[in-house]
Formats: sequence, structure tokens, C-alpha cells
Amino acid sequence: MKKRSLKKGVFFLFIVALLASYLHWYTRDVIDQVIYDLSFSNTYINSKKGIDDVLNEWEHIEGRALPAELKAYSLLDEGEYKNVLASGLYYVLRKKDVYKKVVGHIRIKDLMARDKYYRRSFIFSRDTLYWGLDKRILYKVLALQDALEGKGYDRDAFWIRHGHRHPQYNLKVGGAPKSRHLRGDAVDLVIKDINRDGQYTKEDKDIVLGLCEKQIIGNQGGIGRYPWSRTVHIDVRGKRARWDSY
Repeated sequence: MKKRSLKKGVFFLFIVALLASYLHWYTRDVIDQVIYDLSFSNTYINSKKGIDDVLNEWEHIEGRALPAELKAYSLLDEGEYKNVLASGLYYVLRKKDVYKKVVGHIRIKDLMARDKYYRRSFIFSRDTLYWGLDKRILYKVLALQDALEGKGYDRDAFWIRHGHRHPQYNLKVGGAPKSRHLRGDAVDLVIKDINRDGQYTKEDKDIVLGLCEKQIIGNQGGIGRYPWSRTVHIDVRGKRARWDSY
């Protein structure tokens, strides 16, 4: 009887611990992603048409049409942000949508602010989320993947730390006051083993920087090189910009 009671107690504690961990947003996010992949088709996206097909699943609205509560929280209704971002386009999503792949294996969630609205929702909640990314930057990520593969490198040997950031989230993560992430036309890539030699080295990052400089971005956008890190920033601002530090 004692052993049976002990087993029941351990099982009960395990269930409590599992439920408690699910209540933490990050753990819940990981579990919800697994649930999504088991429940829905989520294929690798390797074309502009594939990107467009994903994005066309959702309604999009202008920044001025966002809910008042969200605009106040995100600071989108203040000062220069109001004037600059009011006409930006925002996709209207449910939480389950953020787990969908949009370019390569990169998911919507990798390109949006993990703010309080994101963290409090769960996969099958009816909460509405808004995502302000410019699809031209997705095309650039795709072009980089294709260029890497064309040279025999690993097209998926990077992940994205940041995509779109609204002003409040940009302040929270220490972004530049006029960051292109605010406009949703920039991404921060974190480089991994591009050349498939079994480890990350400076050569991996130099490969990406070289392709971005000569082929992907050129004089039509910004490249943040950050030589002391694995990070490469790219954007489609429409003119040349280069820098090495935040």
C-alpha cells in the first residue's frame, strides 16, 4: 500500500510540475509548437510564391487601424512613431498562426515581438496578434538561402533573433531609436556552421557577409556587421548603410 501511495504521489507531483511549467510562457511556447507541427501541415518554404501563399492566408490592416490598447502599449500612437508607422501594414493572426513556417524553416514567431500579448496567449486561444513585417525582407532571406546552397553551403545554418519590433519592445531589447526593425524591413541573423566543417568560425560569418555585400543587399539596404558576435543585420531601407556596433 505504501509503495502504491508513493507512486500516486510521485505521479501527482509530476502532473503538477508539468502544469506549472506549461504556465510559463516559454515552456508553453515550446509545447504549443510541437502540438502545431503534429496537428497541421508545416512544410519548408523555398520560393517567393511559397512566402506569398503563407502571407495571403491572413488579413492585413494599416497601423492606424490597430486597437487603441495595443497602440498605447506599444507606443505606436506617440510622437514620431505615430507619423512614421501609422501606414505600415500589420498581419492579423491567431496564436496558432505564429508557428507556421514562412521562409525555409523560419517561423512567424521568429520574426515578431515576444511581448505581453504573445506571452499570455496559447495555441488554441482566440487572442488576436498583430505582426508588421515587410515581405521584401523575407525575399532577401530566401535569396541568401538560395545563394548559400548554390555555393555548396548549408542554406539553413542561421536563425533569426529579431524581425519586426514595435517601439515598446524595441526599447525593451535595447534597439536603436530609429531601428529598421520598427518598420519591419530588417532581420538579425545569427550565424551557425555555414561551411559544414562541424563548427562555427569567423569564416562562416564572412561567407554570409560577403554574399550580402555583393549579391543580396548591395547598395539597396543596410548591413550591420557586428564583428565581435555571430550576428548579421540586413534590411531593405533602399539605400546603402553599414555599421559595426550597436
